[in-house]
Amino acid sequence: MKCVSKYSLMALLVITATVCRAGEVPGPKGPVNGIFYQPWREDLSLTGSDWEQRMVMLRQDGLDTLYLQWLRYGEIDFLNAHLKTGKPFIQVLLDAAERQGIGIYIGLFSDPGFFHALNLTTRALDGYLLKLREKSLQLAGEFQARYGKHPAFRGWYLPEEIDDLNWQTAPRRKILDFHLRHQGYGLKALGCEKPVAFSAFFSGALSPDGFAEFCRQRLDGSDHYLLVQDGLGGRMDMATTRRYHASLRRIVGKQDRLCWIVELFNDELPGPAFSGKAIEPFQLNERLTMVHKDFAGKRLVLFSLRYWLDQKARLSRHYRRHFHNPVREPPAKPTLDH
Repeated sequence: MKCVSKYSLMALLVITATVCRAGEVPGPKGPVNGIFYQPWREDLSLTGSDWEQRMVMLRQDGLDTLYLQWLRYGEIDFLNAHLKTGKPFIQVLLDAAERQGIGIYIGLFSDPGFFHALNLTTRALDGYLLKLREKSLQLAGEFQARYGKHPAFRGWYLPEEIDDLNWQTAPRRKILDFHLRHQGYGLKALGCEKPVAFSAFFSGALSPDGFAEFCRQRLDGSDHYLLVQDGLGGRMDMATTRRYHASLRRIVGKQDRLCWIVELFNDELPGPAFSGKAIEPFQLNERLTMVHKDFAGKRLVLFSLRYWLDQKARLSRHYRRHFHNPVREPPAKPTLDH
């Protein structure tokens, strides 16, 4: 999501049972409870203390869930990566999250060429998805063997982002449903009964009703969870976004598995290229107000950590001041550097 293609700018992330079923907004907390994180190679220069500080800030903002987008992105393997201090990256991330009461949903293999592969014939695409499943399930098995019992591990995320353009025919939807179901079967076969989430997004290729029906069918065909991104970072206007909201509320019956993500960026480049810039605090006001109004009673998820906790953490500080009334109990203190 938001890495190399315009299509990924408006990803709808599917989130797990905890987010949707625990979607009531408690009195002392703001409307947001989760945030997404894309790891990049440069993040390995961070220390354990850096991650402790980030988790403390997320806890202070009232967030209790972090969505790790991938364990591996192309050839970049984060499952086996180490920080410059020598400690395993994933171990540090999980431990820092646990100390602040934050759960992590683990993304699997993400192929940078995924959207290019959608130009394949339906038969060739079916074969491609099989190989993608094999890579993801192998990663999941390795993660499960090492960290499957870690208290901070809450569920799985499937990094494939399902758009509204390339899955319009019946044969394509058939192989998509097969792919989603069998990834779920494979994860359960690991002996891990964790929730599974997948992603999708709207670009205007389907009407609001058409997209809502597409989402309904995918939810009916699996026990996964769906979170829809607002699309505003990719230049979708608010009026259009609200029409999609209305259709999703009216047509999707499984509202307990339908959630929403708020984009914290604006795309500054035309065409398929992407250059994200963090939104201003007043834009955060607008987006949170709109989405929370349309999906009242649901907790929301942010994209992403880089915009939320940039050098000045402007959005985090603004949210804490205007939306979140922190609970009286202080967060756990961070440990010293590891």
